[in-house]
Amino acid sequence: MSKIYQPLLLLLLVLITSCSTEDISSQNDTNPDISTEINYNSIDLEIIQLINSHREDLGLSKLNLLDIASLEAKAHSEYMIDQGQPSHDFFFLRQQNLQVTVNAIHVSENVAYGYTTAQTVFNAWLNSDLHKQNLEQSSLSDIGVYSDVDSSGKRYYTNIFLKR
Repeated sequence: MSKIYQPLLLLLLVLITSCSTEDISSQNDTNPDISTEINYNSIDLEIIQLINSHREDLGLSKLNLLDIASLEAKAHSEYMIDQGQPSHDFFFLRQQNLQVTVNAIHVSENVAYGYTTAQTVFNAWLNSDLHKQNLEQSSLSDIGVYSDVDSSGKRYYTNIFLKR
């Protein structure tokens, strides 16, 4: 091996061995944007109850509340608040994350904003064919839910539906 490549090899070796999982986890602890805990508010819990009651009325199975899907929903609701408008931006990333982390076979989502109660947002989804189809799919197994308000008090909602 030539003397020119030896310093490069040594530098590469130092770089590879200098990273550790401990360093990475300590970085995550100090980053306020990375959260592994979900706190459901009363509107979120009522949305789940309304959806599951509706599904039972149709003879469909209840959906299990899945925290990891709610974390994806939380990140998206916060993104929509930052953008100041509802969207399905980057849905493919949420879908891929859930396919990898929980082996989701199918992922869909409903979003909304501006509704002040669980009942009013639920009614809006029922009055929209595509949103209604998402929550009435017979093969679904799980749901992730998150809503939050922006600085002006407008609430943003994200529901993520899964089949595993």
